[in-house]
Amino acid sequence: MSSRRLLITNFREHLDVYVLASASNAFLTVSQYLAVSAAVASYLPVDPGTSALIASYGRVPGIALALLLNSLAFEGILSVLVVVLALSAIVKSGWRLAYAFSSMVISAFVGYWLGSRFLVILEWISTLQTNRVDISSSYSSLFWFGLGATICYVLMILILRKSYGKLGRDEHVTSKDLP
Repeated sequence: MSSRRLLITNFREHLDVYVLASASNAFLTVSQYLAVSAAVASYLPVDPGTSALIASYGRVPGIALALLLNSLAFEGILSVLVVVLALSAIVKSGWRLAYAFSSMVISAFVGYWLGSRFLVILEWISTLQTNRVDISSSYSSLFWFGLGATICYVLMILILRKSYGKLGRDEHVTSKDLP
């Protein structure tokens, strides 16, 4: 099987991994936006970078821009990892180990990112509650958006597993099949 054919074989799965990881991040970004917005509306202090953006662009655009910049960092790292995953399938020898390792790196990165984002949101909710701000909408949005992020993350892992299995059974790729 040629290198080009190997890349095409799993292109859809790799695209699905990217989309699901991005959706997971987007779900928690929306929840974080709601929590930070509630904090800013209650005149609670925010980090200096976000407060500078709020001062420059206003409350809604400033918070959105701060979260967008954070999400762009995630998307950049994720895109590099997905490209490495796709290219690891065409390694001449030891592709199974390289592909499995790349899949684990993507899963670990996305899981760590989502976990840290979830903890940041919980910290905002705790700050809101400490300052006697109504947290019911922030807390319920965290539950639902967190559930959506978790479902997307689990689907991403299942697609990575499917992709690995698909590569292994498609014509039993050996080093002599690769250019």
